Amino acid sequence: MTSSPFTFTHIPLLHGAGGAYDEAIIFGGIAALLIVLAFLSWKASKGKEQRRKKRKARRNR
Repeated sequence: MTSSPFTFTHIPLLHGAGGAYDEAIIFGGIAALLIVLAFLSWKASKGKEQRRKKRKARRNR
């Protein structure tokens, strides 16, 4: 008998395709997606800032 009332069982999330690394594959994919989205957001904000600077410089001529 264990001292903990909870028993942890391995539930294959990818139906056993990745073995014991199912969770790592899923969370790694989510992390990669978040990194790509953060990069695209940063790139878009830099472009927006450059367009704003150009517009401001054109107005000050």
